[in-house]
Amino acid sequence: MKIMNTKHEQTSFTIPLSIEAHGKANQRKQGISNTEDGKKIYLNTLAVYAVNYYLDCMGFETKGSNADNSNPWMLSLIDLADLEVKNIGKIECRPVLPDAEYLEIPTEVRSDRIAYVAVQFNQSLKEATILGFTTQTLAKVPLTQLQSVDNLLDYLTAKEQAVKVNIRQWLEGVITEGWLNVEEIFNPRELSFRFARNFSVTKCKKVDMGLRLNGTSVVLIIKLNPKNKEIADVKNQNQGEIDIIVQVHPDREKSVSLPPGLKLVVTDENGQEVDAVTSRQNDDWVEIALSAELNEEFCVEIILGESKVTQDFVV
Repeated sequence: MKIMNTKHEQTSFTIPLSIEAHGKANQRKQGISNTEDGKKIYLNTLAVYAVNYYLDCMGFETKGSNADNSNPWMLSLIDLADLEVKNIGKIECRPVLPDAEYLEIPTEVRSDRIAYVAVQFNQSLKEATILGFTTQTLAKVPLTQLQSVDNLLDYLTAKEQAVKVNIRQWLEGVITEGWLNVEEIFNPRELSFRFARNFSVTKCKKVDMGLRLNGTSVVLIIKLNPKNKEIADVKNQNQGEIDIIVQVHPDREKSVSLPPGLKLVVTDENGQEVDAVTSRQNDDWVEIALSAELNEEFCVEIILGESKVTQDFVV
């Protein structure tokens, strides 16, 4: 579940390369005597740093590059600058020099990648600009043919949404990665006030609305209650309905109420709006109640300003 921009105006993104970034690059190339190999490792490290910084700003979780687990000798043999985006896939962060016209993709990384991101450095290596990306596995891709940075966000979001959260498993006691019990976020006093109604299963997840909204975050809560008690044994049930409450609460670490104008929307599997609600001044939460049959799909959207976060579910 990640941020999606509703307007496409950003064609590139420039990142300052800090002392920390250069320190990592220097450390990575230690023990490499060959000048060209050392330069390759240095630039690859800066490229991964830049893309990781950008994706972190936009609310995507990442895992370290495989290069983190490689010794300098191995890094000298391969041209590797990969970064795994959690629950989505692996991208390759390719350095582009200031006067380059092409994004070059080494042979060894032309598989097991969902995208190749072009990162161009200025002459002083004090800034890196993410120019865009491609999904083509060619030796050279003209920079003029790259897709924009905004398209990268939408592309990654669409990739993640292909993996739906199966809330039917919650009734079996299986917890989806990234989802928490409400006790892990709210204190006991808040729990008694906010969750007085009894539901069989209640799970929650913090949602980052993105850098453009000054780090605004909220908590998405899903409550489940099978209408039929026997549905609790869902392994042996192929039909029946489940009552579902979808709520958005403020992140109490940052705000006591929701930002006004936040919109919560539920759509069906065909993208048709089922229900929607918009927060007012000083609202403690907003919610939508619905019923769904087992194996039915629905989507939750949280919209604030130009930012939209979506999450697909299957019951």
